[in-house]
Amino acid sequence: GGGPQLAPADWALEKLDDYYRMNVRVVDADGRLLAQGRDLAALVKRFRNDTRQSISSAMDESPARSGLSRWDFGDLPREWRFRQAGVDIVSYPALLDEGDSVAVVLCDYPGEAQLQHRLGVLRLLRLHSAQQVKYLRKQLLRGNEFNLVLAAAALTPAALLEDLVDACYMQAMAVDSEAPYAQGEFLAMLERGKGQVIAQGNELESMLLGSLRVLADIRKRLAGLQAGAWPDTRQDIEAQLGRLLTPGFLRDTPAEWLAQLPRYLKALRTRIERLAGQYAKDQTHTALLQALEAPLWELAKQRPGLLLLSPEAARYRWLLEEFRVSLFAQNLGTRQAVSAKRLQEQWQAVLQWQSKLTH
Repeated sequence: GGGPQLAPADWALEKLDDYYRMNVRVVDADGRLLAQGRDLAALVKRFRNDTRQSISSAMDESPARSGLSRWDFGDLPREWRFRQAGVDIVSYPALLDEGDSVAVVLCDYPGEAQLQHRLGVLRLLRLHSAQQVKYLRKQLLRGNEFNLVLAAAALTPAALLEDLVDACYMQAMAVDSEAPYAQGEFLAMLERGKGQVIAQGNELESMLLGSLRVLADIRKRLAGLQAGAWPDTRQDIEAQLGRLLTPGFLRDTPAEWLAQLPRYLKALRTRIERLAGQYAKDQTHTALLQALEAPLWELAKQRPGLLLLSPEAARYRWLLEEFRVSLFAQNLGTRQAVSAKRLQEQWQAVLQWQSKLTH
């Protein structure tokens, strides 16, 4: 349209008169009024756990159950509808990872169900193949070199090992392409992927070792930089490393991008090597990167699980890493042509994804 473009953020909701807000009434299964008010978020928060309990107890035929270590409970529906106090309520079943078992829970939103379900499916795949998990735990990240680079890279071995085992299953079973809801599909996924888990483990382990060697070197070089110099660059580097190596990064980074990790770290090392001679240029690049990154991490704060739920946002996130390579270590090459302009185009795709959800 030709008129001014308004975004939800342009409205100062707290300045609206209460008259304009809906008065929400919360009633129990017998229609008794429990509370009412105009602050929907506060009411949802207050009653969320109560409704979970009453939902589970009110319906004997509900799919909700816990203490499962095998997929022997038939198919899960994508949606579960029930009536409460004369109101139709839609919930979204998902498997919930509870460590040594999984539960079927009813989520309020499809996105929340998707985030829980992939981890629940992953846990159940591991529970179905306990011997293999034991083998992987024994074999992976062993030996002196791993101990040395892990210490130098400042990563905890135990957490990294769990993450690596998770990643073996996520990739060998292709969980993220379609986390199953049907028992038959789950068992087929297990059967198909079982033979590939160990090979996947070896491949991921050598990618990880290559990355950790570079990371250990990066840590050493950062420690050797003149104290107090280049604060903006250091801050940008620490933020980048924090995001690349965020807990669960092996499990949650799509396979095609995870394979690029050694190159991203090499580009970072090159950046640090050249820093003394190219500080002015580095500052310009840093400012540009921060302008491109800020909206993504802002949106990720508002929408937990954004990178797992939105293929468009995930693509933007990894194109940012490619863009860093092109800025700081062009000699290493990028997977595709990448520029600030291409990133801005991709950001439009993220905004479109976002607006589809809010309409």
